[in-house]
Amino acid sequence: MKSLPAVLTTLVRARPPQRNLRLLIWFLLALAAMVAVYSILFHLLMLREGREFSWITGAYWTLTVMSTLGFGDITFVSDLGRLFSMWVLLSGIVFLLVLLPFTFINFFYARAPCKVPCSSR
Repeated sequence: MKSLPAVLTTLVRARPPQRNLRLLIWFLLALAAMVAVYSILFHLLMLREGREFSWITGAYWTLTVMSTLGFGDITFVSDLGRLFSMWVLLSGIVFLLVLLPFTFINFFYARAPCKVPCSSR
């Protein structure tokens, strides 16, 4: 098993191919767009329920739900809001807990050059 400092050192020394970096940038841009859209929808649904929050609170709610932390300090009372919460939660599970680790493992961790013959991995 590789340690994190060893992996980071290897990545810095042997720069990953440009394609991998482009895919990672696209992935992070998609994540930022998803957070922005969900924050906007959060505001619209909260206004529909007669509640108003700051934009920081919208991003906070989105990130806590997507990361499955779900502190519970801001919740919806309508069924539509709860359905939206479930959608954000499920997309966060898929995006942050499945795709993000897979992306790093596939494009960076597993592709790092080894100093010993790679067949002995």
